[in-house]
Amino acid sequence: MLGYIKPDKPELKIKEFELYGGYYCGICKSISKRYGQIPRMTLNYDSVFLAVLLAGINPEIEQIEQERCIVHPLKIRSIVYENQEIDYAADMLLLLAYYKIKDDLQDEKSLKAAVGSALMRGTFKKLMVNAPDKCSLVKAKLEELTTLELEGCSSLDRAAEPFAKLMEEVFDYPKFKMLSNYHELSEGFRRIGYHIGKWIYLIDAYDDIEENIKSKSYNPLLRQFSYNSEKETVEAFKTRVKERTEQNLVLYLAEIANCCRKLDFKKNKGIIENILYFGLMRKTEEVLQDKSVRESDHLE
Repeated sequence: MLGYIKPDKPELKIKEFELYGGYYCGICKSISKRYGQIPRMTLNYDSVFLAVLLAGINPEIEQIEQERCIVHPLKIRSIVYENQEIDYAADMLLLLAYYKIKDDLQDEKSLKAAVGSALMRGTFKKLMVNAPDKCSLVKAKLEELTTLELEGCSSLDRAAEPFAKLMEEVFDYPKFKMLSNYHELSEGFRRIGYHIGKWIYLIDAYDDIEENIKSKSYNPLLRQFSYNSEKETVEAFKTRVKERTEQNLVLYLAEIANCCRKLDFKKNKGIIENILYFGLMRKTEEVLQDKSVRESDHLE
């Protein structure tokens, strides 16, 4: 997860914004309590969406406390505590962050990636204990993705498939098995995760076109649409693939929204609908219009 999934803050009600912040801070606190301080640096908004979505199925009221935090010591914040969905979202965030750092180390061989990998090694060992099945599945799908990228796969759909299947597993919450409607929930959330994975992979590919051209690294859009620096500029290429990219991104968002409409959310509906109908669409427009700025993942 790369931090693209965010709410449209101006459209959130004050109460919803406070609760969303409570989940965000709750994930941070969950990481701190179970894994230490350093892994908290990986926190991003995508994990909050997962927590809010999963918790929306659970009718129990959140345990919310008011505290100050080290990042914003002057402001009292709402924090959601003792929440299993938050713990799971935190685990998945750390798992994907660990493999992202490992991937950066392999690609860039930078000191920053090497240090990050070393610092996160202990966290990964704990994750292997807490969520061994998810760790194995995520690793397998990322290996498939790496193989396709090393081969220079020229099919966008084929290249995106491993990441989509990875996110399908991430969104399949193990504790669904304890519920009577397990199969319905599992299928619904897996479809959401699959299309979220497709959307993230494609929007990230479009967002990184210029950077990937400069670094000569793999990008499925450059491969599928045969970019040639001698025949067209970067801007001309992005214009050429923009309409096709937008069509696919909007299609994925429609599928995500359709899957969510079929689920019986007991709470968090306002936040979920804000992200689905405003946040994701705004991010899509920002990236396609080259207005995307990777915001700091500290909730203001």
